Amino acid sequence: MTDFHAGQGGSASSSATGHRTAIARYRELADRAMTALGQEDVPEAAAVRQAYDRAVGLAVKLRERCAKPVSVGIVGEYSAGKSMLLGTLLGAPGLLPVSGSPTTGNVTVLRVEPAPQGEPTRVRAARIEYLTRAELAETVGYIMDELVRTVRRAGGGRDVSALEDYNPVRDGWDVLNRWAETTLDWAAMENSRLLGITLELTRIRDALKLAGEFVLDGHTGLSLPVEPDMLRQALDIEDIRDLPRVFPRTAQGFPVSPRDPLTAQTLRVTFTLIRRVVCQVRVAQGDWAGPLPGDGTAAELCDLPGLGATAVRDEYLSVRELDEIDAIVIVLPSHRAERDDARQFYSLLERNRRGKGALSESILVAANCFDLLQPPDVPFAGVADLVASSRDLSSLHRMATTLNGRREDRVAFTSSLVAITTRGLPYETGGEEGEKITASLGAAGAQAERWKRIAADLVLTDPGHPYTAALGGFGRDGGVGGLRDMLDRHVRTYGVFLKHEAVVPVATDLLTALRALDRMLRPGLGGVQAGVRDTGSLTALFRMVEEETSHTVRSLVLLADPERLATDGTQVVPGGSAVLDLARAGATYDVFTWREWQQYRDRVGDDGRIGPPLGGGKAAGGRGFGVARRMPTEADAGAPDTTERLFARFEPTCVRAVGEAREIYLEAVAAWAERRHRELTHVRERLRDSGTWESVGRLLAALDPEDDGQARGHNLLSLVSMDWLPGAAAGLLPVPVPASYEDRERITERFPLRTVQALPWNGGRHNIAGDAGARVVTHQMNIFRVRGDIVAAVGHHVRRHLLADAVRLGRELRLELQELREAVPAEESVRRLTRRGPHDNGRAPAGGPVRDLLDEWDGKSGGNTR
Repeated sequence: MTDFHAGQGGSASSSATGHRTAIARYRELADRAMTALGQEDVPEAAAVRQAYDRAVGLAVKLRERCAKPVSVGIVGEYSAGKSMLLGTLLGAPGLLPVSGSPTTGNVTVLRVEPAPQGEPTRVRAARIEYLTRAELAETVGYIMDELVRTVRRAGGGRDVSALEDYNPVRDGWDVLNRWAETTLDWAAMENSRLLGITLELTRIRDALKLAGEFVLDGHTGLSLPVEPDMLRQALDIEDIRDLPRVFPRTAQGFPVSPRDPLTAQTLRVTFTLIRRVVCQVRVAQGDWAGPLPGDGTAAELCDLPGLGATAVRDEYLSVRELDEIDAIVIVLPSHRAERDDARQFYSLLERNRRGKGALSESILVAANCFDLLQPPDVPFAGVADLVASSRDLSSLHRMATTLNGRREDRVAFTSSLVAITTRGLPYETGGEEGEKITASLGAAGAQAERWKRIAADLVLTDPGHPYTAALGGFGRDGGVGGLRDMLDRHVRTYGVFLKHEAVVPVATDLLTALRALDRMLRPGLGGVQAGVRDTGSLTALFRMVEEETSHTVRSLVLLADPERLATDGTQVVPGGSAVLDLARAGATYDVFTWREWQQYRDRVGDDGRIGPPLGGGKAAGGRGFGVARRMPTEADAGAPDTTERLFARFEPTCVRAVGEAREIYLEAVAAWAERRHRELTHVRERLRDSGTWESVGRLLAALDPEDDGQARGHNLLSLVSMDWLPGAAAGLLPVPVPASYEDRERITERFPLRTVQALPWNGGRHNIAGDAGARVVTHQMNIFRVRGDIVAAVGHHVRRHLLADAVRLGRELRLELQELREAVPAEESVRRLTRRGPHDNGRAPAGGPVRDLLDEWDGKSGGNTR
C-alpha cells in the first residue's frame, strides 16, 4: 500500500463500495442530464445555445469518466523501449510496433481480456478515435502558442503579431501560409525546431483539407474500426526531423471519406487528426492480464507518445491524456537516465496533479534497458557502495528517486531483451528491429547473469534494501515480475478512489452549467416568499460563501504538501525552509550529536581504521609478555559494536523525529487556519449582520423545519471560520506519536547497519568482501558514510510519516468541509422556496426537464442536498 494514497482513502478499509456507489450515482446524473437536455426547447440565441452546448459537453464527459476504467500511463522519451516493455508485461514483446527513431505517435490504449485456452496474446480488435473540430482547434492552438514562443526565443526580429490570437482551424490557413513562406528561411535550415513546428501545422492543414469529414462537430469524435495488422500505420509515421528545403504548399489530391473502407493510405492521410488508438488485447492464459483495481475490473494501459522529437502535437496529446490517467510509469533509459526528457514529462504531469507530494506518490519508475549498464568490478559493502561505484547507476538512482519522491521501493530494473532470454517469450525475428533483438539477446543474457550474482551478494550484505530484490528480479526475468507486482499494488490500493476523485469535479461543473442554463431558459420564475426578504442579496451571499469555500478547498493542496508548506502557513519562498526541511534538519542534528560517533573516533588507529573494543583484547601495543589485559573503561562499555546496540539509538531517534516533525507541521496548520480565518472576516461580518441573519434564519428554517435550521446555521458559520481547525488537527494528530507494530517493523527494515553489515569482529557478520572489504568497513570514513545512511533513513521515516499525516489531515478536512458545505443553500433551493408570486395566485409556475432534474437532484440523498 502506498503511503500517500492509503491516507487518501484508497484502501479496502475506506469503503470501495461507497466509491463505486457514488460513481454509479454520477453516471445516473449524466444520463438524466442528457435526457433532460434533449427534451428542452432551446432558443437560437447565441448565449443560450453556448450554455446548452457546454452542459451537453459536460454530461458527455461525466458519462465517459464514470464508464472508463482506471488508467495506467506508460510515459518516457522516444526509444526508451516503453512500447516493447508494455508488450513484454503482457507476455508478447512484439504486441505493439516499435521504432528506434523519434516518430510522431498517437496515444495507444490497451484494454485486456483473457484469451481462450491455447490462444496466444494478440490484439483482437482495434479502433481509431478521431479528434472533434473543437479538440483539433485546441490542439492547433497549443502548437501555435509554442510556435510563437519559439520565434521569440530565437530572436532575429521576426514579426509574430499576425499569429497572436489566431487559430488556423477557426480562422483559415492563409495567414499561417503567408507568414511561414515569407518569414522563415527554409533553404538555410536556420532553426530546425521552428521549422519542425511549422511543418507539423502544415501536415494538420493537409489532413484537414483531404480528410475533413473525419473531424466532426459536436462533443463526440468519429470512431472507426481498424484491422490489427494496420496498427503500425496508425501509430508510426516517418521521422518529422526530415525537413523540406522549401515551404510545403497545400497538398493536392482526392479527398478521403470515412464512408470508404479504412486503408493504410487513409491512415497516413488522417494520422494527425487521430486522438488515440484503442486496442482490445486477448492475453494468453497464465500471462499477466494487467493490474486490477479495487472493483475487480481490468485497468487500461496507455502508451503515450515519446518526447524528445520535434512533435508538439504529441506533447499536447500526452497532456490531454494525462488529465485522465491515475497511475504513471515513467520509463527511464538506464544508460542515459538524466536527460531532460524525464524532467519534461514531470513538468507535464505537474499540470494535471494537485501538488508535488501527490504527484511523486503516483509515480512508478521502470529503469529500462538495464542490460546496457555495466556491473562495477570494485568491491562494495552494500547497495549504497554499489550505487556510488558506477556513474551510470548513480545517475539512474538520482533521477528515479527524484521523480518518485525518494521511494526506492518504487523502482524496477527492467529489460525486454532479458525477459525474452530468460522466459523464452515470442518475438518477430524478421525486419530491422527483429534482427537487432536477435543480435542483442546473448549480451543481454550475460549481463543478467552478472547482475544476478551481484544481487546474491547483496542478499548477504544488504538484504533489506529494495534494490537488492529489484536486481534479483532483473536477473530472473528482466524485472518484469517486479514491475507487475508494483503496478498491481499501486492500482488495487486506490484505483477506485482516484476514479471517484476524478468524477466529482466534472459532476460539479455539470450541475453548475445546468443551473446557468436553467436561469436562461426560465428567467421569470422568481418571487418573494413571505418572511424571506431580498432573495437576490441572499443568493449573492451564498454564492460568495460557496466561492470562498471552494478557495479553502483549493488551498488544502498546500497543507497536503509539507515539502512546499512553510511554518507560517504559506508556500515556502525560494531560499526558505519548508516544514519537511525543518523536520529533516532537526533529525540530522539529533543523529549527528550521538556520542557513539566520538567513541568510534577514539578507537581510530594511525592507518585510519577502527579497532575492535579495547576491553577483552591485548594490552595496547602488545608489549611485554602480553599477560596483562587492559581493563575496559566506561567509554568502552558504551561503544556499540553490533547492529543491535546501535539500533537502540536509531529506533527512539526515528520515533522522536516523527513527533517533532508533527509539532512543526501542526504549527504550520495553525498559522494557515489563522490566516484563512482573517481572510474570511468580511464574509462573517456580512453573514452576521442582524437583518441578513434574520432572513437567512427564516430560509434555513424553511429548508430544515425539524430543528428550525439550527444545525444548518451552525455549520454555515463554521464554514466561514477556520478557527476550529488547530484543535481538531491536534486531536487527529496527537504528539507524541504512538508507534504501532507496523511502524516498528518499518523502522527495523530501514536500519542501514544490519548484523551482516556490522564491523568484522561482530560474530554474526558474513564478510564476503575479504580483507579489502574489511578494510573498507572498518575505516573511519566508513563511519561517516554509515552516519549519513542513518540520517537518510531517519529522514525517509520522517518524510513518510509527515506525508501520511498531511494527507490524512487533508482528507479529513475535505470531508468535514464537504459536510459543512451542505449547509449552503443552492440557488435552486432558494428559488424553489421563493417561486410563488402574484402572477400565479400562489401556485408555483411550471418548470422544465432541466429544472425538474435539478429539483430532484438538490433533494436527493447522496446528491447535492443543500
